[in-house]
Amino acid sequence: MGLEAATEPRGGDHARHLQTKTFGSLDGLRALAILAVLWHHTGEGWPDWRIATRGFLGVDLFFVISGFLIATLLLRERRRTNAISLRNFYGRRFLRIFPAYYFMLLVVGAMAFLKPGNTSAAVRHDLPYALLYLSNLVPMQSILAITWSLAVEEQFYIVVPPLEKYVRRGMTLLLAVLYVVAVLPSFGFWPGLDLPHFFRETTFGPILLGVLLAHVMDDPAGYSWTSRLLGWRWAPVIALALVVLACLHPAEDISGLPRTLIHFALTALVAACVVQERHALRGILASWLLRRIGVVSYGIYLYHLIVMHFVTKGMERFETSSHLLAFAVTTIATWGAAELSYRLFESRFLALKSRFFADRRDAPVRA
Repeated sequence: MGLEAATEPRGGDHARHLQTKTFGSLDGLRALAILAVLWHHTGEGWPDWRIATRGFLGVDLFFVISGFLIATLLLRERRRTNAISLRNFYGRRFLRIFPAYYFMLLVVGAMAFLKPGNTSAAVRHDLPYALLYLSNLVPMQSILAITWSLAVEEQFYIVVPPLEKYVRRGMTLLLAVLYVVAVLPSFGFWPGLDLPHFFRETTFGPILLGVLLAHVMDDPAGYSWTSRLLGWRWAPVIALALVVLACLHPAEDISGLPRTLIHFALTALVAACVVQERHALRGILASWLLRRIGVVSYGIYLYHLIVMHFVTKGMERFETSSHLLAFAVTTIATWGAAELSYRLFESRFLALKSRFFADRRDAPVRA
């Protein structure tokens, strides 16, 4: 879902937003999100400074961006064609997500079946749930636990695009209701239900906030309100400062209100970065390095625990225990693996999107 620098067509602010095909800062935000996840997973033993232990929130940022882009794509398609093609949508999603995902599962599964042991048994337990995108619904025991977020995305795709297609009036209100229902478990509601771990912390809430943001910005009045609130040069810096401040919450468990406030701060950050391109963080977020990492961030997420496994084994062999070194080596090696996957494997499937599932008329935001 990499997005490149935007061109700014003529017209009013809202018209310019509707015609903008790429948002120049979102790949940079996606890069920061995946680096936070890598920091989190390589960071066992980090000093007990709260923000240093909360890299898992990078997934929440991914969710906000994903919800915003998917809904923006669908809303613009309906604006252009007065319809939404679910066939095209699911075809594009299939070609973007499935090949690399099932390749990763093949690699992990082969490693598990070729090398028996407790770790392999855990992988074999988790594999069926990962294959069916159900890993957010059961306790996962292996490195395949990271597939919970991809399961959330796939379940989101099953529900929200059809709603976008068939529900026109009252969609924003329906999304708001769905958001409230989605976040209730994190506030301790339905305590008698044996809800999966991820439902009690975060689930569809951040994605739905991204979808709501897309609806707000698709509406002229909503865009005008967002522009007045966040459309000034330093707004992304303030939003990022709010994210950092919220992440400094002293409690070990931030489920409920603290994490919800973080989600709203992340949504404000995304909004501030797309409502206008010329903002104070543009130079950093649109830099080649962060944009390139953002483009292949999906592959980095898929492969990073496999790479980290071998990096850890290598460091143990050389009796090295530097967490910063583990983070650096894992990041560089995983980026390399993701680049190879993207260039030699994923790109071949992505090329089929325009051949079999092309959008009608004008090209939309790429997601």
